[in-house]
Amino acid sequence: MFKWRKTADLDSKAIGKSWITYAVLGTVIVTMAFFGVCTPHENGGFVLPTGTAAKVDGQKIDAMEFRRRYIQASNQLEQQYKDKYDAVALNVAPQVLNSMVQNLAMYKEATKNGISASDDEVSKLIIEAKFFNGENGKFDPQMMANYLKNMGHTEASFTEEIKRDIVNQKFRSFIAETSRSSTKVAELNYLLDDSKIDVEYLRLDPQSFPVTVAPADVDKFLAGAEAKKVQEYYDQNKAEFNQEAKVKARHILIAFTGARNASAEASARSKDAAKALATKLLADVKKPGADFAAIASKNTDEASGKTKGGDLGFFKKDQMVKEFANVAFAMKAGQISDLVESPFGFHIIRVDAVQEAKSTTFEDAKRGIAEKIVAKERRPQLMNEKLTALLTNLKAGKDDSASLGLAWKETGPFAVGARFIPGLGPDKEALKAVSNLKTPGQLLPEALDIGGVKYVVRLKSRQDADIAKLTPEKRDELVESAKYMEAYSLFNTIGQEIEKRYDSEGKIYKNPEFLNYDKILHGSKTANADDAAQ
Repeated sequence: MFKWRKTADLDSKAIGKSWITYAVLGTVIVTMAFFGVCTPHENGGFVLPTGTAAKVDGQKIDAMEFRRRYIQASNQLEQQYKDKYDAVALNVAPQVLNSMVQNLAMYKEATKNGISASDDEVSKLIIEAKFFNGENGKFDPQMMANYLKNMGHTEASFTEEIKRDIVNQKFRSFIAETSRSSTKVAELNYLLDDSKIDVEYLRLDPQSFPVTVAPADVDKFLAGAEAKKVQEYYDQNKAEFNQEAKVKARHILIAFTGARNASAEASARSKDAAKALATKLLADVKKPGADFAAIASKNTDEASGKTKGGDLGFFKKDQMVKEFANVAFAMKAGQISDLVESPFGFHIIRVDAVQEAKSTTFEDAKRGIAEKIVAKERRPQLMNEKLTALLTNLKAGKDDSASLGLAWKETGPFAVGARFIPGLGPDKEALKAVSNLKTPGQLLPEALDIGGVKYVVRLKSRQDADIAKLTPEKRDELVESAKYMEAYSLFNTIGQEIEKRYDSEGKIYKNPEFLNYDKILHGSKTANADDAAQ
């Protein structure tokens, strides 16, 4: 077993640069969903299929390991996409499971070729990465024990994950050490990274482009041969017409010794002290003009609540512990609860919105469905006609975008060699087209099509890099960076080849239930008006 003590210095090249080393542990440390309100595997909402998620050359990936990585990926994507986040459309579960399978295959292959990680390396990494440092700045075993308990880890499973990631990082570092990069590549990267462009764009989304459908059009559709699409839509989207009640709330959690999932700091607090603190905070949030989110961020013991102002988003009643849910679902929007005690501690709840349960019959819903389908069928042609006219007018010096309800948005300056355009995303063709704009005011001759959304783009400003300002030190730094980027690409290619070989040899199994977990958790969103309009 691990002693969690200082160990002898490691050869830094064995694991790579320090930022890479700590990224290994960062990959394993994941965020807890609804921490302090519900336990995902006990209270619905995050219930997983049972059994093995995947198997690689005889080694299993269990359900709990998948859940941790799935939550991590979901949280990252939710921060990126915000209210546009759609796990089903983004294929989060398949991406997570495929990545885990490939990483495990790489690990198996690396160990077969003599690459390993010692217990001392794992211990040193955990201690020096400072993820589990207490208030005194030193490693706190209790903080780590609480984390392991909260995340369904044993010490063995946690250290095994870290060991696998260290081995894979050593493999990546080995590839990097054998890679070469020229000064010409460094100079090109400098020009791409230090040349800045700023563009503005109009966004035309076919899903939201305004279309007027008259009542007579709805009558005609319902009387025609395609009326069956309305019934099909209703049957395939029952959840849309039979919705459970939901509440959107924020909360402040004050935990204490013995409370479920209490942090090391909260565990040092007595129940009486916790109640006294919660009572004081309750008075604070009820003061006129009080900022509940700010007070929650500063005081809550919920891990994710510190960065989200205690925001829980919308949730169903069975997703929360009953003590919390019973109070939240009895409140109205804008109300703040008294103290609520649950197994996690004392809660102060503020309800921001309430979605009442609803059940709509087919007769009541059919006209709305028909209108939605007709609008969907008309929208592409109408939008393309408006887009063509808009581009023609812009090329002639006339901007009538406001008449279509459109407003120009700015990306802000970004590098010519960037992989992501602010507001537009990581589309490669868009990046290539935008990087070729030279003169302020220059318009892309055709609208960009990114995921079915159209973008009219013009250059606002461009500042090209001066190669004369590239210092020798910066050149050496870019050569090293290019070497690692090349190694990263090669590492991924090798990983794909190893996985392909293992798969052909029958050494890989992926549980279909886990591959379809997005639909199990969030419900299938593929059966909608878009499908009905086909």
